[in-house]
Amino acid sequence: MFGKAPRESALAREEVFGPVFAVLPFRDEAEVVQLANDTEYGLVAGVWTRDGGRQLRMARSIRSGQVFVNCFGAGTGIELPFGGTGKSGHGREKGIQALHDFTRTKTVVINRG
Repeated sequence: MFGKAPRESALAREEVFGPVFAVLPFRDEAEVVQLANDTEYGLVAGVWTRDGGRQLRMARSIRSGQVFVNCFGAGTGIELPFGGTGKSGHGREKGIQALHDFTRTKTVVINRG
């Protein structure tokens, strides 16, 4: 168990794989969005609020491959795209979106005139 960690610490800013949950205090919505986006990683985020407008604003504002609102479950079902942003990866696996990421489209035009 860790005590209060500075916002600049690796524990607060990096992807820590294991049973670790970082809790950082914040004053308002703008500050918490800045905290969430102040990292080189962006795999999964979780937002808990009853305010429907805030749910949508936070989901749009947080740079992350997935945002869960009032729930959490990294990966989810096979029908939903999965992947991160920044150092958490690029592209998406699973879902229809993955077909686009694993497909290379080429246009060929031939004038036989």
